[in-house]
Amino acid sequence: MKLDNKNKLLIAGCLVLLFATYKLALSKTMAIQEEYRNLKSKRIQAQDIPEQLALLTQKEQYYDSIMQRMDIGDTSIQNNLLRTINEQAKVRNVKVMDFNPPHTHSFEDHKLFTHSIVLNGSYTDILQVAYMLEHKGSFGDIVHMDFEKKKDYRKRKSFLEATIFVQHIE
Repeated sequence: MKLDNKNKLLIAGCLVLLFATYKLALSKTMAIQEEYRNLKSKRIQAQDIPEQLALLTQKEQYYDSIMQRMDIGDTSIQNNLLRTINEQAKVRNVKVMDFNPPHTHSFEDHKLFTHSIVLNGSYTDILQVAYMLEHKGSFGDIVHMDFEKKKDYRKRKSFLEATIFVQHIE
């Protein structure tokens, strides 16, 4: 054999040996190293879980306190609105004459609900009830308020009646 053939055979043998080394040892080592990196990042994320849990607990308590402050329960907005109106009516000596189901108007991506409420009582008491409706809970905005003086001919007395429209968007 000539020196050229020996060198070619040596180079080919080295390449085959290099390929076999990669297949048998290095590829497995690289795969294990990648798995180690993934597990290490998961361990770091797992260490943050108690902090995230504590943060979520604080957020839950904060939102519960806001809901309690606004006096909103787990029922619908209509039930909460009626309950709040009845509570205020007892305190302010106002009568709830009419509470109609909401009028619904749909837009592309949201709905507009308008509640119609008729109250009977003195002017200041009705205004205080309306103020509490708008500021105590998240029932929406008062978009219209109409006062009308009416007379009861049987009792020969006059009384004030207010129609209130409360509107909210979902």
